[in-house]
Amino acid sequence: MAPGLESAETAAPRHWTERLQTFDRRWIFLAMAMAVVLPLFFPLELPAKPDPMTRAAFNAVESLPPNARVFVSMDFDPASTPELEPFYRAVMLHLKRKDARLAIATTWYQAPPLVERLIRETVDGTIAPTGTPGYSGLPDRPYKSNVDYAYLGFRDGKGVTIAGMGSDLRKVFDGRTNDGTPLERIPFMNGIKRLEDFDLIVLVSAGFPGAKEYVQFVGTRYKLRMVAACTAVSTTDLSPYFQTRQLEGLVGGMAGSAGYENLVGKKGAGTVGADVLNIGNVVVILAIVFGNVIFFAGRAHRRRGAVAGGGGKR
Repeated sequence: MAPGLESAETAAPRHWTERLQTFDRRWIFLAMAMAVVLPLFFPLELPAKPDPMTRAAFNAVESLPPNARVFVSMDFDPASTPELEPFYRAVMLHLKRKDARLAIATTWYQAPPLVERLIRETVDGTIAPTGTPGYSGLPDRPYKSNVDYAYLGFRDGKGVTIAGMGSDLRKVFDGRTNDGTPLERIPFMNGIKRLEDFDLIVLVSAGFPGAKEYVQFVGTRYKLRMVAACTAVSTTDLSPYFQTRQLEGLVGGMAGSAGYENLVGKKGAGTVGADVLNIGNVVVILAIVFGNVIFFAGRAHRRRGAVAGGGGKR
């Protein structure tokens, strides 16, 4: 028998950990892709338990009297839309159910096209009309521009603009809405001169300027009632303001939006996004466990082999 053939026949089979070390990592990438894509087409609608900050934001809106006047600052851009739009839609439905009167503005120069689209879809139109599948709450109605809401538009200036709205909102926006309608012709704007004249401030904030600047420049000074929604990475920066009650509520990232949707009673993109996050996290955890099992089992096998080899020499 040839020496090479003899050595191949007598060689010990590879241990299972050694075989798995050559595992094609593309299978993990495929599993992650499926975890992201499948819930978008087949929503699991896993229960999203709202955290205390999200529940506090909901309670602040829920406590509003009918026809309350609310200022909504939409300070985000297309990149942050996936995290913040679900909250915006949920809170807008909540506000419209309370028949709140809305003044909408933005301090981000990237935001106006996005804000105007959302106004057309959620304020001029309806979010949850009668007969909406899976929704049992009060239906909303189309709002009328310059009657039920006023779109003030964009003003640059960052913190200076925010401070100006705290002292004289009308001056900041030249006494007019974005379409040129004088504010004195809008009945619900009568008596509103500054931010403290509103019953609640709702901040949809992706960064600077945003919720932090509202707290620092006007919130504490005028003791405003404010709730905010932010991206997940900004939650740790803003949560101290909730703990000190400078923000009455804080909705953080996709998970917070899903929790708010759960409280409002209409599941949407936040719930679907939370499904993606949850399943994706499960895939990551399983991959970590899988890798650690291979590592420690392989190390134990090598140690046993070393001990057996040493014993044979003695």
